[in-house]
Amino acid sequence: SQLVRSPGVYFNDKVDKNGKVGYGSTVIPNRGAWLELETDSKDIAYTRIDRTRKIPFTTLVRALGFSGDDEILDIFGDSDLVRNTIEKDIHKNPMDSRTDEALKEIYERLRPGEPKTAESSRSLLVARFFDPHRYDLAAVGRYKINKKLNIKNRLLNQTLAEHLVDAETG
Repeated sequence: SQLVRSPGVYFNDKVDKNGKVGYGSTVIPNRGAWLELETDSKDIAYTRIDRTRKIPFTTLVRALGFSGDDEILDIFGDSDLVRNTIEKDIHKNPMDSRTDEALKEIYERLRPGEPKTAESSRSLLVARFFDPHRYDLAAVGRYKINKKLNIKNRLLNQTLAEHLVDAETG
């Protein structure tokens, strides 16, 4: 089999020793850090940045600024997978906000042994994923992601949640 290194998003599934199916995806940029997402047999979602040790997916979401459990449930829906992942992502240091704690945990995974502060952690995350000189999907990667996720058709065929004009009164 060939190795996949072309920019885009790739989905996979695997059966563990208990017969439970686990799902995963890998976002491969043209330039920058790979982002892997996976579920395990206990119905918990994890993420890996550049093949580091896995962390609960909600840690990455919290590091991006969505720190509240209710906020995460609103974004991703109220499912067992999301609830189990939130339970796994425990708040260890009450002196830090959830966002700062998540940033420090990611920094610890990416740069073990270095002193971690919320500001250095934030700048590392911004540099890894939001700096166009260090992270780039390229046109082909963006095209493949849009095609695989059917983004164009979903945007073109959107319907309003509520009617703007009353059918009876005009």
